[in-house]
Amino acid sequence: MKVIISPYTIRLIVLFLFVSTIGTVSIFAEGNLEVSIQIVKSNSGKPVPNAVVISKKGKTSGISNSEGIAKLQFPEPGYYEIKVSTADRTESLFREIRFKGQVILVSISEANLSGIVVSGERDKTPLSRYGLVQDEIKRLPGVSGDSLKALQTVPGVVIGAPVGILPSVFTNIGTNLLTGNPYSNSERGDLSLRGGGTRQNQYYFDGFPLPYPFHLGNQSSVLNNNLIKSFDVYTGAFPAKYGYATGGIIAIEGTDRVDENKTIINVNLFLSDIYNQTKVLPGLAMISSGRKNYPNLVLLQAYPQGIPDDAKFAEYHDYQWKLIWDLHSDHRITFQTFGTRDRQAYTKAQADLERGGGDPRPPTGLDRMFRTDGVRYVWKGKSFRNTLSYSRTWFDEFFELRFTNPLTAENIFGLQNRTSDTITYVQNSFEWELWEEHLKFEAGVQGRFRETTLKGENISSYNRLFYNIFNDLLNSNAAFRSVIDGDRIRYREKSAYAEFQLKYGGFRFTPGARVDNYSGSNETNLAPRVTAGYVFDATKTSIMAGHGIHYNAPVSVEALSKKSGNPNLFMERAEHNSLGISQEFANNWQIKIEGFRNIFQNIIVPDAYIIDPYALNNDTRIFVNETAKVLANPITPKNLNYSNAGYGYSEGVEIFLKKTRDPREQSGLFGWISYTNSITKRINNQSRLTSDETRNRTLQNNSRTLLAQTKFGTNYINYYDDNNLEIIYNNDKQELYDLDRTHILNLVFGYKFNPEWMIGGRLRYFSGTPYTPITGATRASQAATFGLNLYFPNYSGNYNSDRFLPFHQFDLRIDRIENYSWGYINTYIEFVNFYGRRNQTGFDFDNTKNYQRNQNPSPTYDTVNSPYIVSQTPNGKMAIIPLINIGMEVRF
Repeated sequence: MKVIISPYTIRLIVLFLFVSTIGTVSIFAEGNLEVSIQIVKSNSGKPVPNAVVISKKGKTSGISNSEGIAKLQFPEPGYYEIKVSTADRTESLFREIRFKGQVILVSISEANLSGIVVSGERDKTPLSRYGLVQDEIKRLPGVSGDSLKALQTVPGVVIGAPVGILPSVFTNIGTNLLTGNPYSNSERGDLSLRGGGTRQNQYYFDGFPLPYPFHLGNQSSVLNNNLIKSFDVYTGAFPAKYGYATGGIIAIEGTDRVDENKTIINVNLFLSDIYNQTKVLPGLAMISSGRKNYPNLVLLQAYPQGIPDDAKFAEYHDYQWKLIWDLHSDHRITFQTFGTRDRQAYTKAQADLERGGGDPRPPTGLDRMFRTDGVRYVWKGKSFRNTLSYSRTWFDEFFELRFTNPLTAENIFGLQNRTSDTITYVQNSFEWELWEEHLKFEAGVQGRFRETTLKGENISSYNRLFYNIFNDLLNSNAAFRSVIDGDRIRYREKSAYAEFQLKYGGFRFTPGARVDNYSGSNETNLAPRVTAGYVFDATKTSIMAGHGIHYNAPVSVEALSKKSGNPNLFMERAEHNSLGISQEFANNWQIKIEGFRNIFQNIIVPDAYIIDPYALNNDTRIFVNETAKVLANPITPKNLNYSNAGYGYSEGVEIFLKKTRDPREQSGLFGWISYTNSITKRINNQSRLTSDETRNRTLQNNSRTLLAQTKFGTNYINYYDDNNLEIIYNNDKQELYDLDRTHILNLVFGYKFNPEWMIGGRLRYFSGTPYTPITGATRASQAATFGLNLYFPNYSGNYNSDRFLPFHQFDLRIDRIENYSWGYINTYIEFVNFYGRRNQTGFDFDNTKNYQRNQNPSPTYDTVNSPYIVSQTPNGKMAIIPLINIGMEVRF
């Protein structure tokens, strides 16, 4: 089969090959390489004279002069161990020697800080934590140089659905209204960790709250690649200092020290970014970075005929800035700000329809942004460390919803919705080394203060049918009415925590607890946590176990709404249990096997039966339209629409096999394999009534008033003014979680042939998520009266009884690295979705057409996480080819 590739793509490939293969001047000098080793104090930046510098492998040594510089002669390029000895300490490190005249900066700790060990890798629990550092994720294939995407390849992580028909806070209202889907036990969000809710995770960057980790559609992270030093993913029983989450924690650590001035520029077909770090003055350093993508410019202009009709491309930019000021060897203050903006487009097909095909650039459908400003003060002593942090985060999301006539492109219905969120976060943490290397105590207090508003704007309709439907929704649906009229919630959370870390011999024991107070329900909860383990040094074997209780306050404005929700909702609760074993073997290999069972309680779910019998009849719209009725009935039963009735669990086993490349070697294999086998189920504990039962109940309740409601177990008991009792039996059953995937397999590898050439690959395989099949459609009688055919889908009564086909994809990346005296040039080419796999993510039901098997609904495909290019063979058949990305990274 012959595949036709556009001339534009061919030119890009030729350009890459030309850049990669043209003759270059050899960067390595023959014979001995004289290199300058400059030694400075890490806190003040002052030179360290009279330090002895030795490289045993290089068979060379030297003594630093008054400027802290020692000159050493190395026989050839490569990785060398370098030992630096001063009057009070010796430090060992590995550095790569690349060329003659190279200057290597080495920072050593101040003498009076030599005894402090208050943080670092050794203090982090190995249980239910997966961490990767910059060297391992720098050139991850298929992500355009975005290393944070590597967190999607560790065990227990499931990609969610961050963008759907409606934005996050509008989804629960809109989904049922527009599609009629009778069943859902999840919400829109970025990631699910071990079966937890996608909005029940917490993300931190340098300890400050991060509203979301990825740009729209999971395209790339909201942080610059070179700013990320490392990250940790906690999927269960995480430390006591982490709260406000029942799912998991993703803690990203940024660059925290500047040893040298450097600038890194990365340019490829779809985005450009720049990173700079500068030593402004002794003890004062600044880090700044920014990024801009332009998929619409490249894809929709250069080769629009190759873009799938349902492809969505978000346009985004992000920025980060950080000032590090070491006031003294014991005192540091940092200021930083980071933020982003995303604009999501409609599909190319809709853009062509609405604009007559003249302009392929799609209109904006979703515009969201956030900004976090933070300040931190750190005071370090000989055996303690106190950190005071303050941050304020602003989030704003503007959503435009439009329905158009498929024949005339007439605007039938339009709605603009704006969500604003402000979070103020304060934390003071204290770490104390009670017994050096053996016992550490950590405690702190935290506070979160949040205000969220939701408001519908600029409602438009040019069709009387939908105008009437819209008014009917306003009058009958309190949730929809609260969105249009606007709503606001305010609450605060106050927490305190304490934890001991005991290490003696091979034994590890970490007991801890935190207390969380939530103002919405005025509840205070104690959350104990404990992990323990033993390390057999002789065999490098570790066994570990952990248990933890976690709480999280409600996050949805529509659920907490005083107008249409339940402002008295309680905190959700989760219990995490883990048991694992880890083994190091061979040369830098490690395998970890861990079993887990997480139990989720008090899950907030839509509830059609919970009612407040004595609520104030204070809805403004109803008061204006029916003033007399409201005055006659100031107290009225009110549907609360949400409750803490949900329950769920997730259990499974995870395997993580990792190979780390020795930094002393110029070539070699590195990477990891992660596999998760699990099952996650949820139950909303809602009575499932037949259509006849629902109709009869509605008719009965129209003629009587609820006087009291109580709950017996998970069953409701209602008492009415006609002296009759109604028992609503809970006949619900556990169903598969909407994001359940039985098998999750990731294989990431890199192989460095020599200092110049490297190849990497990423293979992903996931089981398909469950869904409820559409079995037919019903014609809307109201639409028929206006001469339109409008159909609503009928769903199977066996909810989540089928699965989409498995997701699988392979990405390939080739790097060419050229070293120079001023830095390096890294030219790369990526083949994203190498074998052109179309991964199904859902179904699209056309409401203007009747149900037809295998045609309506029609499958929809993932064109963001699994992009592809459409081409044609000479006989006119469709061919799927990989998305080719070419880029260049320059460091100087």
